[in-house]
Amino acid sequence: MNTKHSNETQSKSETDSQLVWPELSYAKWAPTKKTLQMCTQMIGKARLALSPPQPEWLHACLYLDGHGFTTGVMPYGENMVSMGIDVYAGFMWIRISDGRHAEVPFTSDRCVADIWADFQARLVSLNLKVDIYEKPQELADTTPFSENTHDCTFVAEDAQRFYGVISAVAGVLEEFRSQFFGRSGVQFWWGAFDIAMLLFNGRKEDAPVDKGYIMHYDLDAAHMNAGFWPGDDKAPEAGFYAYLYPRPDGCETVPIHPDYAAWVETMAEWMMPYEAVRKCNDPRQAILDFLGSVYNVAITQGGWDGKAHEYIKPVPSPLAEAKKSIKNE
Repeated sequence: MNTKHSNETQSKSETDSQLVWPELSYAKWAPTKKTLQMCTQMIGKARLALSPPQPEWLHACLYLDGHGFTTGVMPYGENMVSMGIDVYAGFMWIRISDGRHAEVPFTSDRCVADIWADFQARLVSLNLKVDIYEKPQELADTTPFSENTHDCTFVAEDAQRFYGVISAVAGVLEEFRSQFFGRSGVQFWWGAFDIAMLLFNGRKEDAPVDKGYIMHYDLDAAHMNAGFWPGDDKAPEAGFYAYLYPRPDGCETVPIHPDYAAWVETMAEWMMPYEAVRKCNDPRQAILDFLGSVYNVAITQGGWDGKAHEYIKPVPSPLAEAKKSIKNE
């Protein structure tokens, strides 16, 4: 073996991995995270107000669009409206299908209250009436947007680093769900600030009556939920999570891969540290192994029909095969 070549290859591989899966120290980027999350809540609440209701609150989630976050299109009278955040250009945007648009800039010295005031002013200038509840959700800090003068940090590099990580994660989630024959999707949830994949096996469940309003409409279908969460003040370690609903009997004792993934009873879900993933030889494969292990529990312990939910991809068309043959000649 050529040791020098092997070491150079390994070093390049580690460098490439660190670029795609960088360190994500919560303490270092927490100020930007808090400001950015408040802004995602603004457009997330706008989507909740404008979009027709969908099962499991799917009318409230956001999506990634290549430069940041977006609501996707929402109906408004005879028009369609979309909103988003561009973490590279540094602004929040509003677009209407009749060609009108507006932007709200981010700078390192603008507080959430300033951004909120501008966002409201832009809505008025576009004649958009949107009833947005300005109190943050799923956060310890419930200061209304209009009164939040303490979250005033937006470091573009920190926002972009986080966006790069969740973009890489989203790609793996999309790859995994492409094998699933059934209702599925990848979403960004502005409440918990996580990127997630949902798989539904088509089975309805009795909605719980003792878990509050939101969960009553969230837990009415059997599903697998898995994704990435960047951490918060109480639990700053970023990581991957997965759970099955309903929780299969004995699922907590089933071996899960990789071996640094484990069941956490206090959370009632499987967890896998981001640091362990990003430092392993193949982060993408580690995530796929994690998702595959949990999906296997759904089949072996949760009664999911694996065969019925296996998606058989289309065979290559004759034209594609012909082009491939010509290219290889």
